Amino acid sequence: MTEAKLAEFDGERAKLYEEAISEYPDARKEDIEILKKLLNPQLNERIIGFGEGNGYFCQTIAEKIGKNGMYLVLDPSEDQLKNLKKRINLPQIEIKKLGAEEINTLPNYFDKIWSFGAFHHCPNQTRAMKKIYNSLKKGGIAVICDVFQGGNLAKHFDTQVARYCITGHEVKFLSEEFAKTLCLLAGFKESNIKIINLPQKWIFNSEEDLGRFIYKIHALTLLPGDEKEKIRKTLEECKKILGIQLKDNKYYLNWDMKALIVKK
Repeated sequence: MTEAKLAEFDGERAKLYEEAISEYPDARKEDIEILKKLLNPQLNERIIGFGEGNGYFCQTIAEKIGKNGMYLVLDPSEDQLKNLKKRINLPQIEIKKLGAEEINTLPNYFDKIWSFGAFHHCPNQTRAMKKIYNSLKKGGIAVICDVFQGGNLAKHFDTQVARYCITGHEVKFLSEEFAKTLCLLAGFKESNIKIINLPQKWIFNSEEDLGRFIYKIHALTLLPGDEKEKIRKTLEECKKILGIQLKDNKYYLNWDMKALIVKK
């Protein structure tokens, strides 16, 4: 993994990401529900979470697995992990500065592996999937939720985020076909590979909140204008590319992803 890739979520980007999550803690509550439904962490389980950033899912998983479980949090960003350590200090959480390609755990040891919106950042996805397979015990599952090729969310990242994020966004979004191939090459059986749609939404109290959250979480600081103008432009592009619905005085931003679910 290159130094540039390691530093992608450090510095200003890590700072803005932390601000977004802290200022709008309920915006991604549907993501937490996806975690509970698909990963379904249980008492005393051993789970890996890679690309966990500042640990958005840590508290929920830690509560589910209890003090005798283990949640191994992996991320290549030192600054993101520093933010996590400031907020969470629990005996069942272990933190390592590693990417998915560098997983170095005992083989056949973990019950489950989790990732949300991070796999497209892996420089070597074939190696990462092999590490995932080797780390899981027989019957263990991996739940990898991510942006896939061809959807509006991929379009959002390939235009707005790639152009205006302070660190850029040169990544590899999966197709369903390549996702299955990666699993097969790693050792998973085809009958144990499943891909499902995740038509979830991010939820806000106002349009301004929505624009500010997306501006910060993606560090779109290269947009022209002052911060107010950058947020306005972020909101307009979200409306145009992703779509926003107003319901019960809440603003719902479409954030359609897919989940790759594989069993060893």
